[in-house]
Amino acid sequence: MSLDDPISKYLPKTVKVPTRNGKEITLKHLATHTSALPRMPDNWSPANAKNPFQDYTYENLYSFISNYELTRDIGVEKEYSNVGMGLLGHILELQSGKTYEELVIENIAKPLQMDDTRLVLTQTMKNRLAKGHDGLSETENWDIITLGGAGGIRSTVSDMVKYIQANINANTIDSKLHNAMALAHKSAFKSEEQRAEMALAWHIENGMFLMHNGATGGYCAMSAIDKASKRGVVVLTNSNENVDAIAIKLMVPSYPLKPIKPSIAKVLAKEIKVNGITKAITFYKEVKTKQASDYNFEVEELNTLGYQLLAEDKKDIALEIFKLNVAEFPEASNPYDSLAEAYLENGEEELAIQNYKKSLELDPANDNARDVLKSLKVDIKEVTVSKEMLESYTGKYQLAPTFAITITTKEGRLFLQATGQPQFEIFPSDYNTFFLKVVEAKVEFNANDKGKIDSMTLFQNGQVLPGKRVE
Repeated sequence: MSLDDPISKYLPKTVKVPTRNGKEITLKHLATHTSALPRMPDNWSPANAKNPFQDYTYENLYSFISNYELTRDIGVEKEYSNVGMGLLGHILELQSGKTYEELVIENIAKPLQMDDTRLVLTQTMKNRLAKGHDGLSETENWDIITLGGAGGIRSTVSDMVKYIQANINANTIDSKLHNAMALAHKSAFKSEEQRAEMALAWHIENGMFLMHNGATGGYCAMSAIDKASKRGVVVLTNSNENVDAIAIKLMVPSYPLKPIKPSIAKVLAKEIKVNGITKAITFYKEVKTKQASDYNFEVEELNTLGYQLLAEDKKDIALEIFKLNVAEFPEASNPYDSLAEAYLENGEEELAIQNYKKSLELDPANDNARDVLKSLKVDIKEVTVSKEMLESYTGKYQLAPTFAITITTKEGRLFLQATGQPQFEIFPSDYNTFFLKVVEAKVEFNANDKGKIDSMTLFQNGQVLPGKRVE
């Protein structure tokens, strides 16, 4: 198999693989999350939200691939795709005539003596299983078979240490596995605009670390490798609390860890169960007023709870939580996006459209909102700025004594470069307002009384930073 092979070569002839602008999805695109396939298939409708992949079949996968229309060009942007990685695992099955688990055991687990690394739990593994947790509640285990390549492997810290050691000291292992690991470590995609770089499945951070993180129901994991210093880390937890910061701290001792505060969402979930949603919202507001420093009240806390309630088919309660999040964070884009998704799932299309529009207004880089609105046949204002006007914005703007932004143009496109940072393209949301896609930020160009552009304002992370044009 070649990385440049189109995936259509390996799939049944009855499967119609989507293309775009004459370009086909290759194995490499799947392995680098640049296939333009979405994070999850749109025909994923689990009967049991607590074990959501259990009933997703190969027929479902083939149907999704055959009917999906790509919304962006292939190989241009990285967007993490579980369905893409799961599809890659299945293609390996089709080509080899073996199950994905058999391939993992034969090529990796057996040579490295990783006896506790499987997709299907053995009885011995079941006896020692650390049950997953959502807060204080035990969760069901997810059984990921059809999309096993996206996260179906179960393992232990001991086995994962063996795996990391093999990646660091690949020259000490079987040549076939050594060659495969060496290939998997090489940069295979890089985007300055997205600040993203991918090897094969591994993410490359700061041009040096190989890393991957992830989560399933009730579990989180993070692993990282620094081949130059021959250091690696594995962190596994049987809870849904993210462990990335712990792994980064172990790799980079100077990395600051934030104090851990209990999530207000977990306290609120208990309050909902005991006293109902109306009293729970009153409780939330009282605690935020009197005990704000005792809990984590960040924007994602309510969002996470809302999606948890949606998964439990408690749509009415989830809607109230998303509404609360919008009320608490009216200037943040994501709460409106989530509320819109909940409205759409509840069949309230007009309210969904209103909130997707608001989310897009606050963050013009929100491609999800844009894509959903287009799918709902909503006309979206596409702004075009003349080359002459773009040229009028070029120059250097001083925002602080040691921080400036330089604006340049190329082939009718506008680019921004801040002091000590790479150059990124910026996109118009109005004739004088442009946004970045790599971070949630925008710039606004301002004219003086004579109509000449003499300053700009940067809006980012709640900050408003004006800057005079100096060149």
